Amino acid sequence: MKEKDLYIIKIGTNALISKNGKVSDFILSEIFSAIKKIIKKNGNVIIVTSGAVRMGKISLADSNISKATSAGVGQHLLFNLFEKEAEKNNLKLAKLLLTRAYIVKRDSLPVMQTIFDDLFSHGIIPVVNENDIFSTGTDLTFGDNDSMASVLAVILKAKKLIILSHVDGFFDADPEKNKDAKLIKEIKNVSDEFLKFCAKNVSVGGSGGMLSKLKAVRICSAVGIETHIVNGLVKGNLEKVFEKKSVGTFFHGRNVEGKISNKDRWILAAKSSTGSIQIDDGAVEALKKSKSLLAVGVKKVFGEFQKNEVIEIIDLKRNSIAFGIVDISKSDLEAIINLKQVHDQRVIHSNNLFMLK
Repeated sequence: MKEKDLYIIKIGTNALISKNGKVSDFILSEIFSAIKKIIKKNGNVIIVTSGAVRMGKISLADSNISKATSAGVGQHLLFNLFEKEAEKNNLKLAKLLLTRAYIVKRDSLPVMQTIFDDLFSHGIIPVVNENDIFSTGTDLTFGDNDSMASVLAVILKAKKLIILSHVDGFFDADPEKNKDAKLIKEIKNVSDEFLKFCAKNVSVGGSGGMLSKLKAVRICSAVGIETHIVNGLVKGNLEKVFEKKSVGTFFHGRNVEGKISNKDRWILAAKSSTGSIQIDDGAVEALKKSKSLLAVGVKKVFGEFQKNEVIEIIDLKRNSIAFGIVDISKSDLEAIINLKQVHDQRVIHSNNLFMLK
């Protein structure tokens, strides 16, 4: 029996709730209208939602309240919004609060896959948010819900990730600062666009901005998942996505041959960074022979990454060839390269590489 296609709809805080606390009711209506159509076509859906922290702060009327406390109050209020809309459509929901702790251990993946499969088999739609109550300020956090949505897409083998934002899509410049910024409607080479973006003078410390969305798109594309970024504040946009009409920015997934193992999915999902490493032709050939990546083959370093994070490996033409878990931080790697003391310093072990064939 053919597996059902899985669609993940991620809705951002600014698309769902205005700064004065007004909820965009029509977005919830459109989401559940789309869900009913997907289910009718024998598909499954996961909703990833932001907004609990903002709802909590507004409810408590205290701007100084902590993020964790705000999330604790807001989660309940947020889920109630979805539940009311689900009841109108005779749909059942399950609330799931995740942290990265459920991802970093490789043996957790099949457990998580089983949990979601069981929910789907009973016609239940998971509504997922990060457990900010316990993850805030720790290394258990995903950082933002774009990252969490992409991790779920990778581990659960989604067909498409739809990100409902408060902007029209991905632009060639910041539309809030540059009136001549142009919307890019289609992107085939996600890695190349990601590197261009990282090369600009942008902050990598924000939560939920365009950089985090590109991080999400990059790992989805690696396993063949399509991604759409559209403006959720515009009525009809979500419906256009499923009608395959031009709207927002469409990111192609990579053409994938054969099945991708849970180990490779875990490598991508474990701890994604904004980092990329460009390597020479000799290093490319070595990786193809299942050898580890050594510093001697590294030509250039992009973005930011720490030891044990996942980075992308590109060739001299900026084609993506692999992802892997690094044994060394960006600063330490650059120091080695600059001092030309590369020798046989290992950057990524062959066991921690996911080759893009």
